[in-house]
Amino acid sequence: MSQSLNKADEQKTSQLEEANATFGAMMRRGRSYSGRERNCVFLNTAKPDGRFANISATSGIDLPDDGRALVATDWDHDGDLDVWISNRNAPRLRFFRNDVPSDHHHLALRLQGTAKTTNRDAIGARIEVILADGQALIKTLRAGQSFLSQSTKWVHFGLGDSDTIKSVKVQWPGGETETFTNLEVDQRYRLIQNNGNAEKTKTQKRQTSISPSPVDLPPANSKARIPLATLLPMANLNYRTFRGASKALPTGQGKAYVLSLWASWCPPCEEELQELKERAQELRDAGIEIIALAVDGLDEDSSKAPDAQKMAKQLELPFANGRATRELISYLQAAHDYQITGAQTLPVPVSFLIDDNGKIAVIYKGKLNPDDLKTDLGHSKGTPLERFARSAPLPGRTLPIPSVSRHRNQYEAQYRFATFLQQRGHTRLANAENRALIQSFPKNAGPHNNLGISHIRAKKFDLAEASFREALRIQSDHSEANANLGTLLAQKGNLPEAANHFKRALRGNPQDIKNLTILSRLLLKLERWPEAQVALEKMLITEPDSANHHTNLGLALAKQGQFTLAITHLEMALKLQPNHAEAQQNLKVLRRLGDKGS
Repeated sequence: MSQSLNKADEQKTSQLEEANATFGAMMRRGRSYSGRERNCVFLNTAKPDGRFANISATSGIDLPDDGRALVATDWDHDGDLDVWISNRNAPRLRFFRNDVPSDHHHLALRLQGTAKTTNRDAIGARIEVILADGQALIKTLRAGQSFLSQSTKWVHFGLGDSDTIKSVKVQWPGGETETFTNLEVDQRYRLIQNNGNAEKTKTQKRQTSISPSPVDLPPANSKARIPLATLLPMANLNYRTFRGASKALPTGQGKAYVLSLWASWCPPCEEELQELKERAQELRDAGIEIIALAVDGLDEDSSKAPDAQKMAKQLELPFANGRATRELISYLQAAHDYQITGAQTLPVPVSFLIDDNGKIAVIYKGKLNPDDLKTDLGHSKGTPLERFARSAPLPGRTLPIPSVSRHRNQYEAQYRFATFLQQRGHTRLANAENRALIQSFPKNAGPHNNLGISHIRAKKFDLAEASFREALRIQSDHSEANANLGTLLAQKGNLPEAANHFKRALRGNPQDIKNLTILSRLLLKLERWPEAQVALEKMLITEPDSANHHTNLGLALAKQGQFTLAITHLEMALKLQPNHAEAQQNLKVLRRLGDKGS
C-alpha cells in the first residue's frame, strides 16, 4: 500500500490515546499514582560503595501522602535546604523546614546569562566549585526538576567542614567557560556572565511566617458527609409508590427535600427511618421535606419488593415513601461520580439534600444525622469559593490566588455532568447548565458545542451553526465542534468547507475512524483524489479487512492513473467480499482499459 510509512507512528498515537484514556479512568476511580507508598528519604552515606541509607522515619517526611512535586530551597536563609511538597490528596501543600543542627559550611550561587547564546536564567549551565584541597563539587542548573514544579534557581552547595573556596568555574550554556575567585563560604553570590566578579548579596536569616498545622484525620467509619462545591441540577424524575403509581419528585417547586435511599435488609436503614420519623415535623418546620425510597425491587418481578413495603407500613412513615426506579438510581450515581473521584457504587443508606432551587447540595453516605440536614440547608448559598471551603473534608486554608483557584475543577465537573444530561435527554437542564458555564467560563468552547448539539436535535440548524462557529472561534482545534460543524455543512451542501472542518477534527486524533470515513466520502464526492487516498490509507490501518475501504481506495488510485495498485486493492476487496458489486464493476472497467492499452 502506498504512502504507508507513517503506519507505525499512527498506531503508536492511537495506543497512546487509549492508554491515556484508561489511565484517566483509573484516576477517576480513586487509584493512586504512587501506589499509596509512604514518602521516602535516602541519605548519601558518602562511602566508596555509593550506598544510601533510608532515613525516612527520622526525617519527618515519612507520610502516607499521595505526593507529586518536591522542590528544594533555602527558604529561611540559614544555609541548609528546606523542602516544599505538593500532594494530590490533603493537605495539598506541605513545608518542611530543615532544622538539623550542623556546623558545616555552604555556598549559594545565582547565575545570570548575558551572551546571545545564553538564556538569561542560564538554565543548563555547569557549575564547578573547587575547594582548597582540590576537591570539585559539580552541579548543573536545571529547570523543571519535579512534577509541574521548579526548585529555586539558587544553586546550593554543601561544603562540609571545608572553609576555603579556591575558585568557581561556570560553563555557560553557549559553551564559554568563566572562572570566578575570591568567594567566601556561607555566603550568597550572583554570577553575571562576562562580568568576571562574583557579586555578594546580602544574606540575612529570615523567620518563616508558617506555623505548624498538624492534620487530625477523622476516625475511619462507614459514614461520609459530602457537601458539593459544584451544585448539580436534579432532574424531573419519578418514583413509584408501593401501590405501583408513578409520582414526580418535587423538583422545581421551591422546596428543599432530602431523598433517602434505603433497603429492607439494611439495619442502619431502619434506624435512620425511625429517627427521621421522630423528627419529621422538626425538619418540616425547618423547611425540609423527606422522601424515603426503597431500592428493593428495582426489577418489577423482584421478590424483595414486598419486604420494603411491609417495613414501611410497620414504621408508619409520616412522609412520602415508595420505591426508587433504575432511572433515578442511575442519575444519582452519575451525580455522585461526576463530583467525587472514585466511581464506587452508592451504598445504603445514602441520602441527597436537594435545595429549594432543585440543586443537589450534599450527599450523605451511611446513616444520616438529621442535625446535619438543618445545618447544610444553607450550603448552597454563597460563592463557589465559599462552598469549596465548606466542602473540604479536612480543615485548612485556601489560597486566594486566581491561578490556583478551583475554577477549572469546578468547570470540569459541571461540564461533564451537563454532557451527561444532554446524552440522557434532559435537554432543558443541559442547556441551562451549558449557558451557566458560558457565563462563568467564557473562554471554554465545550458548552457552545453542547448547545449546538441541542439546537440540531431541535432542528434549529442556524442556531446550531452559530454555536459551533462560536466554539471554534474560542478553540479552533476543538475536534468535536469541527466534526459537528462539518456534518451540518455537509447536510447543507457546503462540501468543501465541511471537508476542511473534518480535517481539523482529525488533527487531535488522526485515526478516528468515524471522522475519517465521513472525510473520505466528502473527498471522493469532491473528486479530490490524492487527499481521499491519504484518508483511505489511514482507515485501512485501523480496519484492514474492510472491502469498502479497499474499493474506494482502488477508485481514488485509478482516478490518478495508478491502475496496477488500484487493481490490487479491488482484488483484495473481492477476496474479502466476493459479491461486492462496486468492486466487481470497477475491476472490470480497469481490466478492460488494460486490455485496450496492451
